[in-house]
Amino acid sequence: MPHPVRGAHALAPRWAALLPPAYLAHLCEEWWGGPGFAAWAALTMGMDVSPSRFLAINAVALPLFAVTTVAALRSARFGWLAAALATLLFVNGCLHLLATAVFATYSPGVVTGALLYLPLGGLVCRSMSRSLSAAVFARAVAVGVAAHAVVVVAALA
Repeated sequence: MPHPVRGAHALAPRWAALLPPAYLAHLCEEWWGGPGFAAWAALTMGMDVSPSRFLAINAVALPLFAVTTVAALRSARFGWLAAALATLLFVNGCLHLLATAVFATYSPGVVTGALLYLPLGGLVCRSMSRSLSAAVFARAVAVGVAAHAVVVVAALA
């Protein structure tokens, strides 16, 4: 069967609605898991991520993430955002796994990163890669990677 024509606009798949709850679950694990992500980052990597900065970033990011997901689900014009958000989560899940392996210690967020972010992010990206043009999908992935980098810089600022 021929592959359908891919374009610049496509609705996000329905299971993209699980992205915000996955983010919330991950946030809870980062806050309450082990010593908490902020303390773990300071102890393990010498990074100064204050708990108040962690909360401030996520107090802005979580509602923005939810609104963006709804836009991707309701309007094909914004469907590409689902690929960007899924990429952000997928990258974060990979980094938690990498940190856990490199430092041989539990990184708060690794469980939800591995069990939620990787499969869900992968599924949403795979779906969007089939419905968006290659160029639009590549830009969406680049936006997701850049957004993750902005979060890291904001956390360390």
